[in-house]
Amino acid sequence: MAAKRTFRGRQGHAQQLACLALALTAIALLIPGPVIMAVQSLIEPVVDMLRDWKNSWWPWPVAETTGSSIAIDKIVHVFLFLTCALLANRAWEPALNKPVIVLILLIFGATTEWLQYYIPGRGMSLGDMVANAFGIVAGITTWQLYLHRKR
Repeated sequence: MAAKRTFRGRQGHAQQLACLALALTAIALLIPGPVIMAVQSLIEPVVDMLRDWKNSWWPWPVAETTGSSIAIDKIVHVFLFLTCALLANRAWEPALNKPVIVLILLIFGATTEWLQYYIPGRGMSLGDMVANAFGIVAGITTWQLYLHRKR
């Protein structure tokens, strides 16, 4: 009897984590553009200082990057949806099969992109949707590899 309670407790905890990840992802993706710009302006001097410090002792020349914020945006989308896919699989795999979890996450990602159209300073992006889908596939694959190794 105690084992059942433990499983329910663990399963409930996994579901809470998955819901938290989805909520934090929605918040992160729906923050207005001016807020992002304000945070970025606060962080940018620190990043520049760290880059200058690293360049002071790094023995090889480092090429200056331009337009890296686009790549960082896509990496953030992949990471957010990889995390959501891992936690959703952990939480709901026994009850929902993988195609349903993937479909729910794809709809969630498309909805957040659509909502960005209405948020000041944000916009819909096909590239973001592709990054979301890639993160979902990476999360599902990572979960499958974890289960395969566990056996």
